[in-house]
Amino acid sequence: MIFQAINFIKSVLPASVDADLGNIGEIVASAGNNHGTSPLIISLVNIEENRLSRDPSNYVRGSDGITLLKKNPAVHLNLTLLFTSVRHEGGYELALNDIQQVIGHFQKQYVFDRATNPQVPDGIERLVLEMISLNLEQLHQLWSMLGGKYHPSVAYKMRMVTIDSVTEESGPLITDIESNYFLKDKA
Repeated sequence: MIFQAINFIKSVLPASVDADLGNIGEIVASAGNNHGTSPLIISLVNIEENRLSRDPSNYVRGSDGITLLKKNPAVHLNLTLLFTSVRHEGGYELALNDIQQVIGHFQKQYVFDRATNPQVPDGIERLVLEMISLNLEQLHQLWSMLGGKYHPSVAYKMRMVTIDSVTEESGPLITDIESNYFLKDKA
């Protein structure tokens, strides 16, 4: 689901924004001025689990409505995406324009679900993009971690990528039925 979600976000960007998925640290460090990719790079820089959304149930009903199938709780992820403009032709102005278009696009529409966008990949209910404001120290740490020089960029947190699977292993067999009936005395 991670690749499908990020690829979907790439596909909804305006047509004027030429974007690719990639590790911005590797692209900037190894390719120099001729990176051979699109001017806008979308990089996954962090994955975190949203534990508040966890469902503690370990079993779900099978398609027959009777059988219980073993199921671990779904994992709900928040992905941090970095949109970086690495334009060398056209210069800094076009790089800033790329970032402005990304911000403008997600300002207009930051929630993606089947009601607003039927192209949302199967298995994804909803994606919500929220801009992350990094201060100078955090920005320095991020670019130091990536191993590159700073380029115009903007970070977004993409919430609610869910990874969920059900095993075909059946649940435990029901061996006892316990019932407690409270009868009222007619006295």
